[in-house]
Amino acid sequence: GLRRQLEGEVHHVVVDDAAPGRQGCGEHDASNDRNQAHEYFLLREPPAGFAPTAGQAVGVVGQPPDVVQYTIDARSRKDWVYFNFARGAAVSTSQDALDWDLALRRTDLLTNSGDTNSRGQGGAVDLDEVPLDEAVVPGGGYLQDVTHDERGIENPALHKWYNYDWTSHIITSKNHTYALKTNTGEVVLLTFVSYYCDDGSPGCVTFRYRYVQDR
Repeated sequence: GLRRQLEGEVHHVVVDDAAPGRQGCGEHDASNDRNQAHEYFLLREPPAGFAPTAGQAVGVVGQPPDVVQYTIDARSRKDWVYFNFARGAAVSTSQDALDWDLALRRTDLLTNSGDTNSRGQGGAVDLDEVPLDEAVVPGGGYLQDVTHDERGIENPALHKWYNYDWTSHIITSKNHTYALKTNTGEVVLLTFVSYYCDDGSPGCVTFRYRYVQDR
């Protein structure tokens, strides 16, 4: 009966505890064990996801030619991964270096600026729900990274880039567009597409962007 009808829709998932308002990765863990994941059986389709990009960012079918997409593997709860927009690829580096523009770790995002790296020229502006292909570079208002009393270092414009569903425990992009200053002071317009890998596991962050070299 009903059980048989539902069997084909039951998905075994490992839920990411990345609820808003928590320190580090924004994790929600009632047991206070930040390294513990929880297994659930949910009656839902697994979230759409993407495999980590091998090589450089690529164009997207149906998008303007200057819009490219990249999926970065940010599944580690400890280590940051770094992206350089001029190269269109992830780079192996450190936070105190100047060769990266966006740092990611699970849902956490940093720019090369402020309390993250005082030598960096980065920063970000939340342009709200403006479509990526219609967004324009703002003349100012870029926020640098700061240290929050509970959440640690964050960028105020980027730390709320997603919605968290407390029922399904699924993270979805708010579909905002952001203006981000690179480590050299140039500007990228970007939006976040997905937080999931191609196998449905959390932590593969997919974003689309336009690299604006001339302001």
